[in-house]
Amino acid sequence: MRRIICLVLSVFLLSGCNTYTLQDAKNNGDIIVGHLGPMNFEKIDSFITDFEKQKASKLRITSYSVEGDPVLSDLIYDGKQINYIFDNSRDKHGGKQKGKSKTSCNKIEKRSVTREGSTKGLEYILTDCKEIIGFHSADKDEIYLMFKAQ
Repeated sequence: MRRIICLVLSVFLLSGCNTYTLQDAKNNGDIIVGHLGPMNFEKIDSFITDFEKQKASKLRITSYSVEGDPVLSDLIYDGKQINYIFDNSRDKHGGKQKGKSKTSCNKIEKRSVTREGSTKGLEYILTDCKEIIGFHSADKDEIYLMFKAQ
């Protein structure tokens, strides 16, 4: 009986480990941004092309905190709107507002920007959203997805 209890507890504890490693992200073909990226950046342009053609498409952007914790951004386009899911539940240092948030957006845009240190590149954002969640500036009505240096 003791062995069964230990086995059940072990399975429960192991299933509670909800990590998403860099290797998982690579194997799944995610766009990887942050200090462990960049990788698979071309996929966002394919997603935008599908969006412009009103063709269903999906995409995952995975960013890693300095501590190595994953933050996932899923974009699912159904031909009409983009469903956006922001998941920072695995970010151990993410504060009290951790978890999954969902919203829907009507547009995805890319724009040329110059960042600090005069780094030029493209910034990808979601606009015309029901709710602003995830990475965003307090003074803007848009959701920040990623930056690609040129």
